[in-house]
This record gives sequence, structure tokens and C-alpha cells, in this order.
Amino acid sequence: MFIKYYKYQLTLLLFCWFVFPAGAQYRILENRDAANKVHQAIDSIYNLNFEAADIIIEELDESLGDYPGILLLKAFYINWKHQPIKKGHDAFPAFESYLLQGIEKSEAMLKENENDVEASFFLMACHAYLAQLYVNNGQSFKALGEAKSAYKYIKIGFEHTDENPEFFFSSGIYNYYREKYPEENPFYKSFLWFFRSGDMEKGIEMLKTGSEKSVFTQAECLTYLFHIYLRYEDNPFSAFYYSKLLKNKYPNNLHYVSNYIENSLRLEQYTDVLPYINRLLESEKAYYTYLGEIFMGIYLEKYDHNPDQALHHYNRADVLGAQDEIRVPHYDSMLFLGLGRIYKAEGDTDLGNQYLKKSVKAAEYKAYRKNAQVLLNK
Repeated sequence: MFIKYYKYQLTLLLFCWFVFPAGAQYRILENRDAANKVHQAIDSIYNLNFEAADIIIEELDESLGDYPGILLLKAFYINWKHQPIKKGHDAFPAFESYLLQGIEKSEAMLKENENDVEASFFLMACHAYLAQLYVNNGQSFKALGEAKSAYKYIKIGFEHTDENPEFFFSSGIYNYYREKYPEENPFYKSFLWFFRSGDMEKGIEMLKTGSEKSVFTQAECLTYLFHIYLRYEDNPFSAFYYSKLLKNKYPNNLHYVSNYIENSLRLEQYTDVLPYINRLLESEKAYYTYLGEIFMGIYLEKYDHNPDQALHHYNRADVLGAQDEIRVPHYDSMLFLGLGRIYKAEGDTDLGNQYLKKSVKAAEYKAYRKNAQVLLNK
């Protein structure tokens, strides 16, 4: 279901639709300076320039602090600065609080005017962000509840893509994930009777249209096209266009650098990835160091054919992920696959199979599960 896109960083720009007219007057448009500042803040956050974003958000907070769009901007900021946000993380309460406040303020707007489309959009974004938060922390039923709440407002956008190209984003991801997610995660099939059917091909085409015509959701359309092609469609060649484009557009964003490395490794294109891997290893954030260790392990194993050094980096990633509680199942699946490959190749079949089983269990996508399953059967 479309809930899966929440897990991958989904509605990071949904609140930005509110500065675009789509059959309603959005109040932030009355203040062009505020609209421009929101745009500047988003651009700064995407480039991980949080100092610049701090200044802009502080200015906006003084004039629009209780406005739902500003509350969402703050949640967007926290999401990028502290990702992944796990329960127990210092940022968790603030992130959740901004979203709950956004829901409260938006519901108050609807009480004043039940046809307030802006308030409906804010509610969609807040519930979507909460779904992301809960699914990232394994709270599936709470995530489903938030997704169901968001769906009520997502339906508004289905009929407005001609008026506002920003709607291609929500409509595209819904159409694709409504069908693809339960296909990969049968657990959710019984919960989907409430949601109307989607169309995966149509969803991809809508995201492509959004990547060409939208302004504020363009980066999200591009991000999900990469994600879909690489991890769901198992088509790293098509994904590479998007991972390279995003890496070049947001060079300071290690999230997009990581995507580019992962895509390159899937294509077995090793010649230019080492400097990017080193950037991750040099990061002050343990999360990116963890990713860097995994990617370095793959690079040394596959390109340098140096299993001993590869094991060193794989094990460092395993220890780092456990100590800092930052491990992510998707990346762990690659880590455990590498360990399983090496141990099994060296003749330690039992240990190798243990790691391969852990890889299968951790893998969130069939495309990443199949290699471990093949090796287990050998």
C-alpha cells in the first residue's frame, strides 16, 4: 500500500503544496515573502545546510509560528537533520509533537470552514508523516491508522492534477504503492478493502509527469522513481538516471549520495564510487558511517576481491549499527548478505548460512532477498 512510501521519506514536501493554488486561496500566498522563505528553507534543508534553514525558520516562526504549514516545515527539518528517527531518540518527541499540533490546528481550521481545502492538505501531510514515523518504528497498526486518516485527504488530489501538477506526486505514489506494497507484504492485504484500487503503471507515469511539471514536489517525484525502479522493479539501469540526477542536484545531501552508491554497486559500476563511500565514512553522523562501512565492504569484496578487508568493514558496520541503534533492515540485508557470501565461500557453511538467513529476514524488498535465498539453497 502507499504506506510503504512513508517508510522511505515520503511526504517531505507535501506541505509545500499549500503555497500553490488548487481551487482554494492559500493564506500563505497573501505573504509572498513568507512563501519565498519557505521555498528557501526547503532548498537549504535538502542540501543539509541547516544553519541557513535555522535562520529562515526562526523568521517564519516569529510571524507564522502556529500556522500548520510552519509546524510541518519544522517536522520536515527534524526528519532530515536526525534521520532515521527511532523511538527513544531525542528528536522523536519534538517530531511527533509538531505533527500532532499540525493536526489540531488544521482541524480547527476545518471547524471554521468545512470546505477549507488548505486545512485538508495539512491534515493529509500530518497524518502521512505520523505514518512514516510509526512504520519506521515497527508500529504497524498505528501506521495503518494514520495512513487511513491520510487517505481521506489524499482522495482530494485525484481529481486535481490538471489544475495543480503537484498532485501528480500523491496520486502517483498512491496508484503504485496501493498495488505493489501488499504484493510484497501480504500481511497488509486484509486491511486494504477500505482503499480504492491503484494502477502501478499509471502511478509511475504520474510520477514522471510530476518530475517534469511540478515545482515543489519535483524532488520527491524523482526520489520515488529511483526507489521504485531500484528496489521494487529491480531495474537498476532505469533507477540510475534518477540517482545520478539527485546526487548532482543536491551534492551535500548524503542521503542522495548513498542512493547513488547503492545504485552503482547494483550495476557493478565501481570506478567512481570510492570517493563517495569515503564521504560517508568521514561523516560525523554514525548513520552515514554505518552505510559507508557496508558499501566499503561490498566494494572491497566485489571489486578489489579482498574478502579479509571486506569482512573488517562489514563487521564494523554490524558493531556500529548495534551500538548506536541506527541499523536499518534494508541496509542490514546487504550487510548480512556480504558476510554470508564470504563465510560460505571460505568454507564456513554454517556461519555463512546463519548470515544469509538474517539477510532474508531483514530484506524489505524481493529484489534484495533473492540473492541470499539462492545462496542458501546451494
